[in-house]
Amino acid sequence: MQHKTVQQHPRLGMEVLQGCNLMQLTEQQVHQFKQSLWEHGVVVVRQQRLTALQLKEFAKKTFGNSTLGHRSKSLDPEIDPNLQSSGVAILGNPKGHTQEIVEKFAWQWHHDKDHLPKTEGLDMNALYVVMLYGVEIPLEGVDGQPHTTEFLDMVEAYHNLGQEHQQQLESMSMYHLSPIFSTDGSDIPRKMHPIVSTHKVTGHKGLYLGSDTSIPVGMESRTEEAKQFWQELFQSVLERTPVYAHVWQPGDIVFWDNSQVMHTGIPYDAKKYRRVALRVGVVDNTYI
Repeated sequence: MQHKTVQQHPRLGMEVLQGCNLMQLTEQQVHQFKQSLWEHGVVVVRQQRLTALQLKEFAKKTFGNSTLGHRSKSLDPEIDPNLQSSGVAILGNPKGHTQEIVEKFAWQWHHDKDHLPKTEGLDMNALYVVMLYGVEIPLEGVDGQPHTTEFLDMVEAYHNLGQEHQQQLESMSMYHLSPIFSTDGSDIPRKMHPIVSTHKVTGHKGLYLGSDTSIPVGMESRTEEAKQFWQELFQSVLERTPVYAHVWQPGDIVFWDNSQVMHTGIPYDAKKYRRVALRVGVVDNTYI
Protein backbone atom coordinates (compact mmCIF):
# COMPACT_ATOMS: atom_id res chain seq x y z
CA MET A 1 0.00 0.00 0.00
CA GLN A 2 1.35 3.41 -0.97
CA HIS A 3 1.81 5.99 1.75
CA LYS A 4 3.67 9.17 2.64
CA THR A 5 6.69 8.59 4.90
CA VAL A 6 8.35 11.21 7.11
CA GLN A 7 11.42 11.05 9.35
CA GLN A 8 10.25 13.98 11.51
CA HIS A 9 6.81 13.63 13.08
CA PRO A 10 4.96 16.11 15.31
CA ARG A 11 4.21 13.42 17.91
CA LEU A 12 5.97 10.13 17.25
CA GLY A 13 9.67 9.46 17.74
CA MET A 14 10.63 12.00 20.39
CA GLU A 15 14.18 11.51 21.70
CA VAL A 16 14.24 11.34 25.51
CA LEU A 17 16.77 10.88 28.34
CA GLN A 18 19.61 12.31 26.28
CA GLY A 19 23.01 11.42 27.73
CA CYS A 20 21.48 9.07 30.34
CA ASN A 21 22.26 5.46 31.15
CA LEU A 22 18.97 3.59 31.55
CA MET A 23 20.42 1.59 34.43
CA GLN A 24 21.08 4.74 36.47
CA LEU A 25 17.80 6.66 36.26
CA THR A 26 16.19 8.35 39.24
CA GLU A 27 12.54 7.72 40.12
CA GLN A 28 11.70 11.16 38.75
CA GLN A 29 13.41 10.38 35.43
CA VAL A 30 11.52 7.08 35.17
CA HIS A 31 8.24 8.91 35.81
CA GLN A 32 9.03 11.57 33.20
CA PHE A 33 10.05 8.88 30.72
CA LYS A 34 6.72 7.09 31.08
CA GLN A 35 4.77 10.32 30.75
CA SER A 36 6.65 11.06 27.53
CA LEU A 37 5.81 7.59 26.20
CA TRP A 38 2.08 7.99 26.89
CA GLU A 39 2.12 11.49 25.39
CA HIS A 40 4.07 10.65 22.23
CA GLY A 41 3.30 6.98 21.56
CA VAL A 42 6.86 6.30 20.30
CA VAL A 43 10.00 7.53 22.08
CA VAL A 44 13.69 6.88 21.44
CA VAL A 45 16.66 6.60 23.82
CA ARG A 46 20.02 6.68 22.03
CA GLN A 47 23.58 5.55 22.71
CA GLN A 48 22.83 2.72 25.14
CA ARG A 49 25.10 -0.25 25.89
CA LEU A 50 23.03 -2.88 27.70
CA THR A 51 22.97 -6.63 28.08
CA ALA A 52 19.74 -8.57 27.59
CA LEU A 53 19.46 -9.01 31.37
CA GLN A 54 19.86 -5.26 31.95
CA LEU A 55 17.16 -4.49 29.37
CA LYS A 56 14.79 -6.87 31.17
CA GLU A 57 15.66 -5.34 34.55
CA PHE A 58 14.89 -1.85 33.19
CA ALA A 59 11.53 -3.11 31.92
CA LYS A 60 10.68 -4.58 35.34
CA LYS A 61 11.75 -1.44 37.21
CA THR A 62 9.81 0.86 34.89
CA PHE A 63 6.64 -1.06 34.09
CA GLY A 64 6.47 -3.90 36.61
CA ASN A 65 7.12 -7.62 36.48
CA SER A 66 4.51 -8.48 33.86
CA THR A 67 6.43 -9.75 30.84
CA LEU A 68 4.03 -12.06 29.02
CA GLY A 69 4.65 -15.54 27.68
CA HIS A 70 8.20 -15.77 28.86
CA ARG A 71 9.80 -19.17 28.77
CA SER A 72 13.12 -20.15 30.27
CA LYS A 73 15.47 -21.82 27.85
CA SER A 74 19.11 -22.79 27.80
CA LEU A 75 21.71 -20.46 26.31
CA ASP A 76 22.60 -20.85 22.65
CA PRO A 77 26.37 -21.43 22.57
CA GLU A 78 26.58 -19.80 19.12
CA ILE A 79 25.25 -16.46 20.41
CA ASP A 80 26.92 -14.01 22.80
CA PRO A 81 25.53 -14.78 26.30
CA ASN A 82 25.12 -11.03 26.92
CA LEU A 83 22.41 -11.08 24.25
CA GLN A 84 20.42 -13.80 26.00
CA SER A 85 17.96 -13.75 28.88
CA SER A 86 14.55 -15.32 29.48
CA GLY A 87 11.80 -12.94 28.39
CA VAL A 88 14.09 -11.20 25.89
CA ALA A 89 13.77 -12.13 22.22
CA ILE A 90 16.65 -11.77 19.76
CA LEU A 91 15.42 -10.47 16.40
CA GLY A 92 17.45 -10.60 13.22
CA ASN A 93 20.25 -12.99 12.28
CA PRO A 94 22.57 -13.00 15.31
CA LYS A 95 24.48 -16.05 14.04
CA GLY A 96 25.55 -14.24 10.88
CA HIS A 97 24.49 -14.03 7.25
CA THR A 98 21.77 -16.44 6.17
CA GLN A 99 20.02 -17.44 2.96
CA GLU A 100 16.71 -17.64 4.80
CA ILE A 101 14.18 -14.82 4.78
CA VAL A 102 14.33 -13.39 8.30
CA GLU A 103 11.15 -12.38 10.18
CA LYS A 104 8.93 -11.88 7.15
CA PHE A 105 5.91 -12.02 9.49
CA ALA A 106 6.87 -8.56 10.82
CA TRP A 107 6.78 -6.93 7.38
CA GLN A 108 3.09 -6.08 7.62
CA TRP A 109 1.24 -3.44 9.58
CA HIS A 110 0.10 -4.57 13.02
CA HIS A 111 -0.30 -3.78 16.69
CA ASP A 112 1.87 -6.14 18.73
CA LYS A 113 -0.56 -8.38 20.59
CA ASP A 114 1.59 -11.33 21.59
CA HIS A 115 -0.14 -13.12 24.47
CA LEU A 116 -2.84 -10.52 25.20
CA PRO A 117 -5.63 -12.57 23.55
CA LYS A 118 -4.61 -15.61 25.63
CA THR A 119 -4.05 -13.92 29.01
CA GLU A 120 -6.90 -13.81 31.52
CA GLY A 121 -7.63 -10.42 33.05
CA LEU A 122 -6.00 -8.34 30.28
CA ASP A 123 -8.05 -6.57 27.65
CA MET A 124 -6.68 -5.75 24.23
CA ASN A 125 -6.36 -2.11 25.25
CA ALA A 126 -3.89 -2.92 28.04
CA LEU A 127 -0.83 -0.67 28.00
CA TYR A 128 1.38 -3.16 26.21
CA VAL A 129 4.76 -1.55 25.61
CA VAL A 130 7.43 -2.98 23.34
CA MET A 131 11.06 -1.93 23.58
CA LEU A 132 13.44 -2.79 20.74
CA TYR A 133 17.16 -2.32 21.27
CA GLY A 134 19.28 -2.07 18.13
CA VAL A 135 22.61 -3.72 18.93
CA GLU A 136 23.82 -4.19 15.35
CA ILE A 137 22.10 -2.40 12.46
CA PRO A 138 22.21 -3.16 8.71
CA LEU A 139 23.57 -0.32 6.61
CA GLU A 140 20.43 -0.33 4.47
CA GLY A 141 17.14 -2.02 3.72
CA VAL A 142 16.39 -3.91 0.53
CA ASP A 143 15.26 -0.59 -0.96
CA GLY A 144 18.79 0.83 -0.60
CA GLN A 145 17.60 3.34 2.00
CA PRO A 146 18.73 3.49 5.67
CA HIS A 147 17.32 0.69 7.81
CA THR A 148 14.03 1.80 9.41
CA THR A 149 10.98 0.69 11.34
CA GLU A 150 7.75 2.49 10.38
CA PHE A 151 5.04 3.68 12.78
CA LEU A 152 1.51 4.94 12.27
CA ASP A 153 -0.20 7.28 14.75
CA MET A 154 -3.66 5.75 15.28
CA VAL A 155 -4.88 8.74 17.30
CA GLU A 156 -4.15 10.99 14.34
CA ALA A 157 -5.59 8.34 12.00
CA TYR A 158 -8.94 8.44 13.80
CA HIS A 159 -9.15 12.22 13.66
CA ASN A 160 -8.24 12.24 9.97
CA LEU A 161 -11.38 10.27 9.08
CA GLY A 162 -14.63 12.01 8.24
CA GLN A 163 -17.19 12.41 11.01
CA GLU A 164 -19.63 9.97 9.43
CA HIS A 165 -16.91 7.34 9.11
CA GLN A 166 -15.85 7.93 12.73
CA GLN A 167 -19.41 7.41 13.93
CA GLN A 168 -19.75 4.19 11.93
CA LEU A 169 -16.55 2.77 13.41
CA GLU A 170 -17.45 3.80 16.97
CA SER A 171 -20.35 1.33 16.86
CA MET A 172 -18.12 -1.58 15.73
CA SER A 173 -15.76 -4.04 17.41
CA MET A 174 -13.26 -6.62 16.18
CA TYR A 175 -11.99 -9.97 17.36
CA HIS A 176 -8.20 -10.14 17.68
CA LEU A 177 -6.18 -13.32 17.42
CA SER A 178 -2.83 -14.12 18.94
CA PRO A 179 -0.22 -13.82 16.14
CA ILE A 180 1.32 -17.18 17.03
CA PHE A 181 -1.70 -18.82 15.36
CA SER A 182 -2.05 -18.81 11.59
CA THR A 183 -5.69 -19.86 11.32
CA ASP A 184 -8.95 -18.57 12.77
CA GLY A 185 -10.55 -21.75 14.07
CA SER A 186 -13.09 -21.64 16.89
CA ASP A 187 -10.60 -23.19 19.33
CA ILE A 188 -8.16 -20.28 19.05
CA PRO A 189 -8.18 -17.73 21.89
CA ARG A 190 -9.38 -14.32 20.74
CA LYS A 191 -10.70 -11.19 22.40
CA MET A 192 -13.09 -8.51 21.28
CA HIS A 193 -12.09 -4.84 21.21
CA PRO A 194 -13.81 -1.66 19.96
CA ILE A 195 -12.34 -0.35 16.70
CA VAL A 196 -12.32 3.12 18.28
CA SER A 197 -10.23 2.86 21.43
CA THR A 198 -9.94 5.25 24.38
CA HIS A 199 -6.41 5.39 25.80
CA LYS A 200 -6.22 4.39 29.47
CA VAL A 201 -3.95 7.30 30.45
CA THR A 202 -4.52 10.18 28.04
CA GLY A 203 -8.21 9.58 27.30
CA HIS A 204 -7.56 10.23 23.60
CA LYS A 205 -9.56 8.32 21.02
CA GLY A 206 -7.73 6.31 18.39
CA LEU A 207 -8.15 3.33 16.09
CA TYR A 208 -7.18 -0.18 17.18
CA LEU A 209 -7.00 -2.48 14.16
CA GLY A 210 -4.76 -5.35 15.30
CA SER A 211 -3.69 -6.82 11.97
CA ASP A 212 -5.37 -8.08 8.81
CA THR A 213 -6.35 -11.26 10.69
CA SER A 214 -8.75 -9.21 12.85
CA ILE A 215 -12.41 -10.04 12.30
CA PRO A 216 -15.22 -7.47 12.69
CA VAL A 217 -18.05 -8.65 14.91
CA GLY A 218 -20.77 -10.00 12.62
CA MET A 219 -18.33 -11.24 9.97
CA GLU A 220 -17.03 -14.27 11.88
CA SER A 221 -18.14 -16.69 9.15
CA ARG A 222 -17.27 -14.38 6.24
CA THR A 223 -13.48 -14.30 6.32
CA GLU A 224 -12.96 -12.81 2.85
CA GLU A 225 -15.42 -10.01 3.58
CA ALA A 226 -13.71 -9.40 6.93
CA LYS A 227 -10.28 -9.12 5.31
CA GLN A 228 -11.62 -6.79 2.60
CA PHE A 229 -13.21 -4.56 5.26
CA TRP A 230 -9.90 -4.37 7.15
CA GLN A 231 -7.86 -3.64 4.05
CA GLU A 232 -10.20 -0.90 2.81
CA LEU A 233 -10.27 0.74 6.24
CA PHE A 234 -6.50 0.58 6.53
CA GLN A 235 -6.07 2.02 3.03
CA SER A 236 -8.28 4.97 4.08
CA VAL A 237 -5.97 5.48 7.07
CA LEU A 238 -2.78 5.37 4.98
CA GLU A 239 -4.17 7.82 2.43
CA ARG A 240 -4.78 10.42 5.15
CA THR A 241 -2.05 9.82 7.75
CA PRO A 242 1.72 10.20 7.26
CA VAL A 243 3.97 7.34 8.42
CA TYR A 244 6.89 8.01 10.76
CA ALA A 245 10.06 6.10 9.81
CA HIS A 246 12.61 5.69 12.58
CA VAL A 247 16.10 5.54 11.08
CA TRP A 248 18.10 3.15 13.24
CA GLN A 249 21.48 3.82 14.78
CA PRO A 250 23.40 1.25 16.85
CA GLY A 251 22.55 1.76 20.53
CA ASP A 252 19.01 3.03 19.89
CA ILE A 253 16.17 1.72 22.04
CA VAL A 254 12.77 2.48 20.55
CA PHE A 255 9.75 2.19 22.86
CA TRP A 256 6.18 2.13 21.56
CA ASP A 257 2.75 1.97 23.13
CA ASN A 258 0.70 -0.54 21.14
CA SER A 259 -2.61 0.96 22.22
CA GLN A 260 -1.66 4.10 20.24
CA VAL A 261 0.43 3.04 17.26
CA MET A 262 0.77 0.38 14.58
CA HIS A 263 4.12 -0.50 13.08
CA THR A 264 5.80 -2.55 10.39
CA GLY A 265 9.31 -3.86 9.93
CA ILE A 266 11.22 -3.09 6.73
CA PRO A 267 13.07 -5.92 4.96
CA TYR A 268 16.85 -6.05 4.80
CA ASP A 269 19.20 -8.42 3.00
CA ALA A 270 20.17 -11.04 5.61
CA LYS A 271 22.62 -12.58 3.14
CA LYS A 272 24.57 -9.32 3.10
CA TYR A 273 24.03 -7.74 6.53
CA ARG A 274 23.82 -8.86 10.15
CA ARG A 275 21.06 -7.45 12.32
CA VAL A 276 20.83 -7.97 16.07
CA ALA A 277 17.98 -6.43 18.05
CA LEU A 278 16.70 -7.30 21.54
CA ARG A 279 12.96 -7.15 22.14
CA VAL A 280 11.02 -7.01 25.40
CA GLY A 281 7.25 -6.68 25.66
CA VAL A 282 5.64 -5.71 28.95
CA VAL A 283 2.28 -4.57 30.30
CA ASP A 284 2.38 -1.55 32.59
CA ASN A 285 1.18 -2.90 35.96
CA THR A 286 -0.11 0.52 37.04
CA TYR A 287 -3.06 0.44 34.66
CA ILE A 288 -4.02 -3.24 34.51
